[in-house]
Amino acid sequence: MICNTSLKPNFFTFTKALSNVVAALILISIVLATYIIASHKIHYLTELRAGSIVEAYDIRARRISTLFTVVDMFTNESKTHLLIYNYGLREFKIAKVIVDNSTSNFIIKHAPSGNTVDVVKKGLYDIVVFAVPNSRIVIITDNGDLYEIKVENRS
Repeated sequence: MICNTSLKPNFFTFTKALSNVVAALILISIVLATYIIASHKIHYLTELRAGSIVEAYDIRARRISTLFTVVDMFTNESKTHLLIYNYGLREFKIAKVIVDNSTSNFIIKHAPSGNTVDVVKKGLYDIVVFAVPNSRIVIITDNGDLYEIKVENRS
């Protein structure tokens, strides 16, 4: 049996060792690139989720801060008077009043003074709607909230 104990480095062993190093560097660069892309996506999705949670909280807080109650409602031949009391933290505007599925004209009066106003602040207000409802009145505020008042006709 002949054994060659003198291993001389030749070109073949050098390129074989070099190809292992190059392959390792390529694998490391692929892993790093994947990590960078994945961390960017994860960071983006985390910010998106946090932003949507904050937005949902802001919408809920805005709805909670718009609080009013209907104190009284009465009609005459062509008008409906809604007395509301705003006790919320937020002033609001009434964008639209819908009476029985059709938009109606309205004015808002500060009940104690009788002055016409655009913004409902804290206090008592008279919403004069130029229509008489048969079944319901829908109030839409400036931030898009809907408040439905069902009307019972007692003859």
